[in-house]
Amino acid sequence: NHLRTIGGSGQGAGQFLQPVGLDLDHRGMLYVADSGNNRVQVVDSEGNFVSEYGVRGWRTGEFDNPTDVAINFQRTELLYVADTDNHRIQYCNLVDRIFYIMAGSRLGRDDEDHDMDAEIEFDLPGGVSVGRNGEVCVVDTGNHRFVLFNPDGIRMLVRGSFGGARQQFRDPTDLVADPHGNIYIVDSGNHRIKKYDFSGNLVQMWGTEGETPGQFREPRHIDIDRWGYLYVTDRGNQRVQVFTKDGETVMTFGDESLVEPVGIAIFKNDMVFVSDVAANDIKIFQIVYRQ
Repeated sequence: NHLRTIGGSGQGAGQFLQPVGLDLDHRGMLYVADSGNNRVQVVDSEGNFVSEYGVRGWRTGEFDNPTDVAINFQRTELLYVADTDNHRIQYCNLVDRIFYIMAGSRLGRDDEDHDMDAEIEFDLPGGVSVGRNGEVCVVDTGNHRFVLFNPDGIRMLVRGSFGGARQQFRDPTDLVADPHGNIYIVDSGNHRIKKYDFSGNLVQMWGTEGETPGQFREPRHIDIDRWGYLYVTDRGNQRVQVFTKDGETVMTFGDESLVEPVGIAIFKNDMVFVSDVAANDIKIFQIVYRQ
C-alpha cells in the first residue's frame, strides 16, 4: 500500500540527489544518505526538513558520496555514516554532532580525531549496520568482504573475497544484523542474500539472478522489521521482496512509480521507507499483511 512520496530532485532542504541508505531513530525521524549532495539529511515522515550533517570534502565531518547510515541505540545515540568515496566510516554523537573516523582512510585526519581502528583499509565501503550489542558491521564493497567491529571500534572479524563461490562476494552492498546474532549480507553482484553468524560462519544463502519471487536483479539494501521479516530492495526488478529469516518468500511489493529502489528502513508501526535513487525521492508504504 503506497501511502505517499516525499522529497524530490534538488539541493535544498528536504530535496535529494541520489538518496541511498536510510535509517530511523526512535522518534521516527528518517536519516537519509543523500549521496549526490554529499550530506546526511534528516526529515520527518511527512518529508519536512529537520536537520543535516556534512558537506562535500575529505576532512572529518565532511563526506564524498555517502551511501549508508546507521543509528546505534545501545549507547548514547550514535550516527554512523559510510563515507564511501573517502573509503571510511565516520560516526558522531547525535547530541554534540562532532564526527570522528571509526575506521578507514587516514586522509586528512588529525591523530586526536582517530581513536578507533586505523589499521583496516576500506575500498568504497557501501553499507553499515549496528548489531544487538552495539557491534558495527560494514560491507567493504570494493574489497568484496564484510568487517565486524566491537562497540569500541576494534576489528573482530573479516570475511570474504571476490568471486561467486559460497564464501565469496561480488560487490556486496548492504547488511543488517538481527536480534539473534545473525548478519544478513546483500551479495549484489551474485544476486543473493547470505546469512552469517557473528563468529563468521556461513549459515545459509538464497537467491539467483531472475525475476520470479526469490530471485533478484541487483539487490541493493536490506532491513528487518519487528516481526523478524527481511526486506530487500530488488533494484533491477523495481520491487521490494520480503522473506522469513530462513529465506522463504513472504511477499513482494512495489508501485508503478518505483524506478530504482535502493535504500530501505522500517519503522515500528510497519511503515516502510524506500529510497528511489533515480527519482530522487523516498516512497513510503504501509504493510498490512500482519498475522
